[in-house]
Amino acid sequence: MSALLALAGVLAAHAVTAVAAPTHQGRLGWLRRGNIRLLLLAAPLITLGLTLDQVRDTVSRLCFIGRPPWDYRAQVAWSLVAAVSALGALLWGTVRLVLLERLRRCGVSASPELQARAAALARRPGSAVPQVRLVPLSRPLALTVGLTRPTILLSTWMVAHLDAQELEAVLAHELAHIRRRDALRLWLATVLRDAFWYLPTGWTLHRQLRRGTELACDDLAVQTTGRPLALASALAHVWLQAAARPAQSLAQALCPGMAGVEARIVRLLHAAPPSARRHDTEASALSIGLGAVGALLLLSGAAGVLLLKPSGCALMSPLGHLLA
Repeated sequence: MSALLALAGVLAAHAVTAVAAPTHQGRLGWLRRGNIRLLLLAAPLITLGLTLDQVRDTVSRLCFIGRPPWDYRAQVAWSLVAAVSALGALLWGTVRLVLLERLRRCGVSASPELQARAAALARRPGSAVPQVRLVPLSRPLALTVGLTRPTILLSTWMVAHLDAQELEAVLAHELAHIRRRDALRLWLATVLRDAFWYLPTGWTLHRQLRRGTELACDDLAVQTTGRPLALASALAHVWLQAAARPAQSLAQALCPGMAGVEARIVRLLHAAPPSARRHDTEASALSIGLGAVGALLLLSGAAGVLLLKPSGCALMSPLGHLLA
């Protein structure tokens, strides 16, 4: 019963925080909303620590004296699922980094003209100048790899099929990812999503984070180039090519970015100057998001106290007696 109660508490708490997370575009900046969603994805780590503490009780079996046998088996299964999921997510995250690094090494340095264009775009917002490499691939591909030293990878298809303004818009979009440190944030979010795959709200938060990241970089790219139609045209080329050839390459599978492309095109075609946001509205949205994180931690902690206090086992039982 303890394992089922713990899982039910985690699901309920995570569902509440996912609903409370700010999603409205006008309430909060893209970066702050993304950080809040990342915190929500990381919040179940507290339950993972609780599960690891319960492994000791599971091994000793002292806390299961007088309980039905299925409760012990359920606790063993839950501990194994949580531990294997966490280790598997870390392993797959490391494999992803290795594969992306191999993809980077497969590329060749871009032409001096293309590199100079990227350098000029990077200097406008005062960002660091990254290296641009070309990957021999007959499909659309534009991504940023590297957690500490970001590199922009473009497929040869992009250079061959996009004009100068479209290619400039794509470079500005990838430079926005570097400016926001999205490679690290999205990698962490993906590892957390995979570690807690049994939480359906985690998948929703991850999709929202990825979508918000792409929209934020679209906005920054338009601010840098001043040409929203150029970025919309580049996305349209990519979308048409992907629709004609739906099979994905390994590189595209590692960094899926096609979701919501059509909506991004429509958004760019109807782009309007961003309206001024009131500071109190932004602070209110930030309070909602941080309150959601606090709610998850409080509910998870309360579930642990209520779960462990009757048994007198595990490290949290003294806390349960203090709160009684």
